[in-house]
Amino acid sequence: MEEKMTRKHIVNIVDRERLSITGVTDVFSFDEGAIELETNEGYIEIKGDALHIVKMNIDDGDMIVEGTVTELIYHDTQGTPKKKGSLVSKLFK
Repeated sequence: MEEKMTRKHIVNIVDRERLSITGVTDVFSFDEGAIELETNEGYIEIKGDALHIVKMNIDDGDMIVEGTVTELIYHDTQGTPKKKGSLVSKLFK
């Protein structure tokens, strides 16, 4: 039986211009103003200006975002409906 290891969820923001996050399990949408993703600690919405995903590795759960971060909003997984069809699943169909 293969046991799936869960990585710790860590968020690091440097000068509101570079955000690194671990524990990412899925990305639902992204543009220059907002990124919606799921982590092992719940759903997160990142808002800002000129946001660009520099690194995204769903297998490792790592993501690096550059731009101006103005908000980081956690949504509790309890009561939040799971979104259908993530961006990653659409790209790799």
